Amino acid sequence: MDFVAIDFETATSNYTSVCSLGICVVENNIITDRKEMLIRPVPFEFNEFNIKIHGITPDMVEDKPTFDMYWNAVKPYLENKTVIAHNADFDVGALCATLEYFKIPFPTFDYLCTVKLSQKAYPELPSHKLNNLCDALDIHFHHHRAYDDAYACAKVLLRILEDYSLLSLEDIEECFEMDIGHLTPDTHLKCRKSKKKHKEKTAVGK
Repeated sequence: MDFVAIDFETATSNYTSVCSLGICVVENNIITDRKEMLIRPVPFEFNEFNIKIHGITPDMVEDKPTFDMYWNAVKPYLENKTVIAHNADFDVGALCATLEYFKIPFPTFDYLCTVKLSQKAYPELPSHKLNNLCDALDIHFHHHRAYDDAYACAKVLLRILEDYSLLSLEDIEECFEMDIGHLTPDTHLKCRKSKKKHKEKTAVGK
């Protein structure tokens, strides 16, 4: 399966205040590319709480480009791709808010939330936060670094594909009866977790 995992970190609770973007590219179930971009947020304000989470400080990004300056490089990773994120409501929401701020049309892509997916794939786990989920699945990464969070998100989906013997986004949709998210310049249909039962999974301890 081909997909792109993304992760945004923000300087404040404002969705346009993206200060870092991590990208992890998977082709035929193999990670082929990883990138991280430091971004000057808009507005240029930082919350101490956010700094404590991700470690990005104003001096690290004050001379970096704003997101619109990165967009021509970022768009090819997303356009007409399958995009995944852990808590996609936040990451896709931050993307959309920032593009709207700069009056840039949305790209077109399908997307999947690995929080919702992992809740259905591993319902026995007490927590599906990225760090707790990765501990349970023996995935090692540096939490709240966009570069590593995107990587961990990709590894989670690869593990689910393996555990359930799935090959495509359509297989995921059928197996877990989820509504896949879809973004276009004119529409935004969110990824949703249905309440229907899904097929039995193989053991987590594979």
